Amino acid sequence: MPAMLTKDNVISELEQPGALSELLRPEQFAQQGKVAEQLAEAFVNDKTVELKPTQLRKTFHALKEKERKFRDREDADPLGDEDKREIYLLIPQLAYARGRGLIPQTFYELMRVCLSSDKLKTIGDFRRLVAFITAILAYHKYHEKVKGGGR
Repeated sequence: MPAMLTKDNVISELEQPGALSELLRPEQFAQQGKVAEQLAEAFVNDKTVELKPTQLRKTFHALKEKERKFRDREDADPLGDEDKREIYLLIPQLAYARGRGLIPQTFYELMRVCLSSDKLKTIGDFRRLVAFITAILAYHKYHEKVKGGGR
């Protein structure tokens, strides 16, 4: 049975052998209090790992744009070589943002692991990554609002 994912172990757990859709299940990240919310809350409230909404949205939009290309494909379909090349090109963009101090090391490491070739084998693996980032973005917005005193 896989370990319970937390913000402290998610990177090491995702580094284990297996595709992303095997290692990262919605019940581990999507519900309130699970890893997506834990990460989002840390990205909002912890100044050592603060992630600006703009940077998170940039990553989200880049992934969503690529996901749209897979609209007519099944989860079990393998990612093609061209698909993989386009996805892997996100890693240097994230490294650049990290180098400029625009994203925290934790987010860079998380994305580096999630975007690696042994994690993204099928369309379903990529869709799972998009769902994970979507959950982080949603909880990030929630915690920003709570922190700002909004309703």
